[in-house]
Amino acid sequence: MKIKNTTSKKVKASTIVAIIGVLLLSFFILIKDNPNIIKNISKTKDEASARLNSPTVLKTITYAGLFETTDHELYSDATLSVYLANTTSVPKLIYKYNKKPEGRDLSDSFFIHVYVKDSTKLKGNAQYANVDFKQKPEVITTDKTTYYVFQKDLISSSYKESYIPLENIAYINTGRFQPKAGRSLDLRKITLDNIPQDQLKKQLEKIHFVVDQKAFNKIKAKRDDALSKGVLISEDDDMVDGRISLNNKEFQKVELRLKGDWTDHLKHENKWSYRFIMKGDQTFKGMRKFSVQHPVVRNYLWEWLFNKAIKDQGIIGLRYDFADVHLTVENGSTDTEIPMGIMAIEESFDKILIENNKKREGIILAFDESLLWKDRQKQRVLGLEPTAQSRELHSLRNAQIKVFNENKVLADPALLKQFETAKDLLEGLRQGKYMPSDVFDVEKLSMFLALSNLFGGYHGLIWHNLRFYYNPITSKLEPISFDSNSGTRLEKTLQYPMAKNDTVFQKKLLEKLKLVSSASFINTLMLDHNDQLASLKMDLFTEYDATFDIDILTYNSNFIKKQINPAVLITANLLSHDEKQIKVEIKNVSGLPITVEHLLDDEGRVLGLYKNPVTIKERSSTVIDFKLSQFFVNAFVSKKNKKGTFQYPKDVQKLRIAHYVPGINVKREATIKPYGKNSTLEKSVAFYRKARTPNFTTFSFIEEQPENILFFKEGNHKLTRDLIIPTGYTIKVSPGCELDFKNNASILSYATFISNGTAQKPIKFYSSDGTGGGIFISNATQPSQIRYSRFDNLSNPNSATWSVSGAVNFHESDVTITHTTFSNNRCEDGLNIIRSSFTMTDTTFEGTQSDAFDGDFVTGTLERCTFINAGNDGIDVSGSTLVIKDITIKNPSDKAISAGENSTITGENIHVSGGEIGVVSKDLSKVNLSNLSIIDTRLGISAFQKKSEYGVASIQIAKLTLQNNELDYLIENKSSLTIDNVAVETVSNNVIDQMYGKEYGKSSR
Repeated sequence: MKIKNTTSKKVKASTIVAIIGVLLLSFFILIKDNPNIIKNISKTKDEASARLNSPTVLKTITYAGLFETTDHELYSDATLSVYLANTTSVPKLIYKYNKKPEGRDLSDSFFIHVYVKDSTKLKGNAQYANVDFKQKPEVITTDKTTYYVFQKDLISSSYKESYIPLENIAYINTGRFQPKAGRSLDLRKITLDNIPQDQLKKQLEKIHFVVDQKAFNKIKAKRDDALSKGVLISEDDDMVDGRISLNNKEFQKVELRLKGDWTDHLKHENKWSYRFIMKGDQTFKGMRKFSVQHPVVRNYLWEWLFNKAIKDQGIIGLRYDFADVHLTVENGSTDTEIPMGIMAIEESFDKILIENNKKREGIILAFDESLLWKDRQKQRVLGLEPTAQSRELHSLRNAQIKVFNENKVLADPALLKQFETAKDLLEGLRQGKYMPSDVFDVEKLSMFLALSNLFGGYHGLIWHNLRFYYNPITSKLEPISFDSNSGTRLEKTLQYPMAKNDTVFQKKLLEKLKLVSSASFINTLMLDHNDQLASLKMDLFTEYDATFDIDILTYNSNFIKKQINPAVLITANLLSHDEKQIKVEIKNVSGLPITVEHLLDDEGRVLGLYKNPVTIKERSSTVIDFKLSQFFVNAFVSKKNKKGTFQYPKDVQKLRIAHYVPGINVKREATIKPYGKNSTLEKSVAFYRKARTPNFTTFSFIEEQPENILFFKEGNHKLTRDLIIPTGYTIKVSPGCELDFKNNASILSYATFISNGTAQKPIKFYSSDGTGGGIFISNATQPSQIRYSRFDNLSNPNSATWSVSGAVNFHESDVTITHTTFSNNRCEDGLNIIRSSFTMTDTTFEGTQSDAFDGDFVTGTLERCTFINAGNDGIDVSGSTLVIKDITIKNPSDKAISAGENSTITGENIHVSGGEIGVVSKDLSKVNLSNLSIIDTRLGISAFQKKSEYGVASIQIAKLTLQNNELDYLIENKSSLTIDNVAVETVSNNVIDQMYGKEYGKSSR
């Protein structure tokens, strides 16, 4: 370590003020003028490592001062001058062109051959230290004169100490060359006589922090331990006390420790990464928590610009800047000065971050990555390959959710409530119970992901780098940018973790990708930040060879455009055609959902329509029947006979399929191939589509009324084939209507179902001969209503390719049921409600073959309902929230009430008599009942875990009556039963071994 000793504890204040010329040539002009400029700089691993370990700046001069004198000049002619500056204690050659380089002045590589006085410092048989490089010129303006500048530190892998000290340089040969073409510039035996020992000026704020020797020894020991193990594991007691000052102002008290996970934060001799926490209510540059780190760990300027872009779009971004940093280690009368040079300053996570982004105070969440890093550390300590790492410890599914500022959050009731809500949202998202559009502010999440794609910020999308803000106003999560490692070219479209199959989010993401990939968006971004970016670029240029290649943005922009608007979206094959319709198989060959609209001719005229635009999922296919317009044949008028006739196959080439990507909405057309799949597949597809083709117009008891009402007439009617009703309608069943289901016939409806009978004229759906199917209501746009209706002797709707479990089914269709009876149903469930909300009152279930009521992922209430002689469970729910009141259940063959798969049931006045089991809670479910009576059952109450992917269950009961039961309760260890606030003793680790017909209940086989 290069350390300067001094006898004074006072820190010298820098009084040198210089104005660095502004980079006038904007980045998008560079793109225009230099589209083919070579961007990649070839560097060996040794060179990159040496650059990380180079010492830092002590004294500075400006580029203006450098170019205005000959003090540092080694060579000069009409077009080129070569200078040497001893930047960061490492000699740096600087090549200044007086006009814009063209031809080989732009394309050739540089060579630098450094001949040294002490040849023992060279590795192997090297005659000189070789420093070859290739670089894009920086544009520097001083006093209205523009220069084009290349620079290179004299660091060589062939020199034992990596960087070559000025005092050991005998002379330098340098120039430009191109393989096979030879040298275009050849300067020989340049000597370094009388070069001043000063450096290039940085126009940055100065940060100075101080620790005592004991604290520094602790920090150094932690660093040495991390380097030996390959990973830094931070702990609470790593913090030491110190003082910190900005721009030589008054010192403030601070706590600090090393930061980082990988040791790239610690490898440099001086430039270690630190985490600072201000003491008391003090802030530093408006921050209470922040980090100081080597700019390379966030890819220099890219993280700065990414956070600017993030904040421009109203997304929470960190304050990120650069400063000239200096450390003093106090040791009695002798202080040790450690210049760190240019370092990146990064804000950390607390309420000030949220307030700075103009958000209401809310909690910040993340997935705890400590398991991952502990495993990585052990793998390295044991000398194992990365393949030995634990998949489980590296898995998102096993990472605990953590909250920043934990002590404050857990001690504050308001923040704790926010945390519980936010944690449940995040956990539900991880488990797939929520989609991102359910829990996130979709506008912000989609823009965050779009910008991550534009910047190539893949690293910020790794699960352990995700940060989440819970907005207490919207009750939604919002992303926080962190550790994006932007500035890389895309190889594939970046996706957000846990965001598969969310069509709402994907559509919005496509809109944002279209926006951010536009030239206007990128140009506006660069115009807004170009001046500050140019200034920072010049500052970093004094110490780092940190090329900022704007072409990365243009490349990623074009990559995104290709991904969201591919050359081909769909292929189409003609399956069949007649005078009324054309049937086409359409395959989506893109990675995006595609919406198909119309059948067109090659002049853009609409020839055929489909009822509604149909969306085809990515990499899937469908068959569409286009109903032909009456003018269809007019598009194919024969020149010979002047008549309109569609001729197969030649006229197929005139047909087009109109389609687009939702969210992009660029209208596209695709041609149709005049042939389809084999005959067997055609029959299968035809059968499948026929089974789902609306046919309500063919039934005499249905009357189509205004406002899309389908009226089932009063009287006795027979249903001998499936009745299929599309969306967009409302079914209204007349009081007194009786529908007899026969021949496996069912009702399949995507319309709202209103069956409101009266006490005097009830409605009846039944199967007189026991051959009928049942009723399936799906995706109804308005809540359905069932009143004074009876469903008797029905079975589940099914076909050769499809079936559901209930005699009556409501799927993603809210419903209200009252004064209704479900009886003698011949299938798995009498009533099955799925992913819907419902209310049910004054309803009876009697004599069902299996479960009476089955709810999957529902929210609902049951009140004054009776369940008699169920063949399996009376009430069975999974993933649901249920409120029950005044419920009577008699003689269930299995469970009276069953809550499973993270369900919640609350209720009162529940009476169970007879049957196998009273109340069961399993697999993370919670049951909370009051005034519960269970009489004459084999087993009263049980709580246990059945499925490994869930957890233990709980039951709370107040005012419990247990009478004449063989066993009152059977509670598995870790699950719980509380009766009147008193916990009941658990008895077994394997309650399930006694359930499902083995000892209690009905066999599930």
